[in-house]
Amino acid sequence: MAEAIVGPLVGKLQELAASEAKALVAVNDDIRGLRDRLMWMQAFLRHADPRRRDTSDELMRVWLKQTRDVAFDAEDAIDEYALKFDLSRD
Repeated sequence: MAEAIVGPLVGKLQELAASEAKALVAVNDDIRGLRDRLMWMQAFLRHADPRRRDTSDELMRVWLKQTRDVAFDAEDAIDEYALKFDLSRD
């Protein structure tokens, strides 16, 4: 009788573990992609920052502002995720 209960539980745990492993691999790929994009943004900001005072280059000013806004939004999202993750562990 106990084997009839334990057997399916083992199978479910194995499925859950496999599903979690796939999710972690996907998240790892997403993190790498985000890291690469952030590196490009950082390089752009370093390149553009000295030019931001050039008021004649409106395109550069807008692009710089929007890139910074996106970076701040991303930072807020990561902080919020980390907070929720920490709270869920308690």
